[in-house]
Amino acid sequence: MFLSYFAISAYLMAALLLMRFFSKNELKHPHHQTTSLLISFAIIAQTLTFTDFWTNEGIVFGLSNSASFVAWLIAILLFLSSISKPVHALGILVYPLAAFSLMFGILFPDTSDKVIPLSIASHVFLSITAYALLAIAVCQSVLLKIQEKHLHAHSINAFINKLPPLQTMERLLFQSLRIGFYLLTLSLVSGFIFIDDFFAQHLMHKTTLSIIAWVIFATLVFGRKVFGWRGKQAISATQVGFAILVIAYYGTKFVLERLLS
Repeated sequence: MFLSYFAISAYLMAALLLMRFFSKNELKHPHHQTTSLLISFAIIAQTLTFTDFWTNEGIVFGLSNSASFVAWLIAILLFLSSISKPVHALGILVYPLAAFSLMFGILFPDTSDKVIPLSIASHVFLSITAYALLAIAVCQSVLLKIQEKHLHAHSINAFINKLPPLQTMERLLFQSLRIGFYLLTLSLVSGFIFIDDFFAQHLMHKTTLSIIAWVIFATLVFGRKVFGWRGKQAISATQVGFAILVIAYYGTKFVLERLLS
């Protein structure tokens, strides 16, 4: 419990420092090292909370555990990406999300004793990594939408001024989107290989919605490569596709584990 509260505090403090930097007219982040240390400590502390996930039979991966794990992976991917790419602003969205996932686990701990066998662990982790990358793409699309709105209105503030150029923001969005789409494809393929009975395991709704989301992302990736798609349509499609994925995974888990259990 202490580790969870420590990670929550560190994530929120890092997010506040980022918000302070992006709201001021400072050219250099005066608390960059402090922010990096806070995020590192938060990630390590959250990692140590995962010790009760593993059993001899498999992985205990209920709604709270999976939400915490996905948020943790998103935080790691963003932190590593920020070393070489101008994506620091995404931390304003991502790190509070990680803190919220930990608080959710404290307030609403998993009660289901459902264990995911190790035989399908590869499918589960492929899915989670795909969700994490697509979540980063969605956060990027939110910032891109805000940036476009302010640029078109000729309303340039300190936050907008510190974001990368519009073309760079779009390129970063589609990089995350493309890699997330490839992993989602592998996840769906592995699901069809490893899962025997979709109806008996209550996976039909999840699979159907995931395929719909896959079609949306496939159209986006194809349209970007062939027709150079960009702008509002790409942003909206990214957000809609991810919303369907969230409903597919977390909506299904919420209904099965919290409403019907």
